[in-house]
Amino acid sequence: MVAHLEEAEKQILGALLADFSARELSASTLKKLYEGPKVSDLSNAICVGDEITSVDFQLALKDLESKKLIRTGPYRSYENKPGSGFIFLGGRSLREYAALTEEGYKTAKKQPNRPARSQRTVNNVHISGGHFNNMQLAAGEAISQRMELNMGADPDILLKLVQILEQQGITVTKEQQNDLSTAIEQAKDGNGKVAKSLLERVCGPSWDALQPVMWPILGELVKQSLGI
Repeated sequence: MVAHLEEAEKQILGALLADFSARELSASTLKKLYEGPKVSDLSNAICVGDEITSVDFQLALKDLESKKLIRTGPYRSYENKPGSGFIFLGGRSLREYAALTEEGYKTAKKQPNRPARSQRTVNNVHISGGHFNNMQLAAGEAISQRMELNMGADPDILLKLVQILEQQGITVTKEQQNDLSTAIEQAKDGNGKVAKSLLERVCGPSWDALQPVMWPILGELVKQSLGI
């Protein structure tokens, strides 16, 4: 039976699935708490105006945890005071980052749980190394970019990558365009590690925030070259 999810829950699962796929993690990773995207980054990407508020996001995160579709971390044990007559066992999650579980991965892949296609803009998002406006990082948009891009048209792919960078206020130099072109060619040859390294170099300090949006575009080229 397909779990009924609210839109905020779909957005969170979609973003975690995009991150998991982009990093090419294995199925065994889902059995443990791996370090996924920061909760603060997820919130910045998903919460826009009154459509999905920070309260909606926090409740959705809590519900996904209770449904065992995601885990959060890191986990910290309770600290007992020396000499105290009470000893507390166990611990709690600091909720700094989130990760998919096996069931969460399966749920996110099912069509009814795909986030609604929409353009989401997060204004004045702070990223390490800079301050950018009009950040478009919603999982639903990343998925639509991956599925609808004409993967056979290299100029179109290059233009799309440049547009994403420019929307974040990043001026793309000729050298960076060359790196992007090389990354595209490496992806077409199945060299995902080289392609990702070049893309990371172009993105610079913004890589952690832009990776869930940009890497899936080249990731599709890698998959096609490998016949996946």
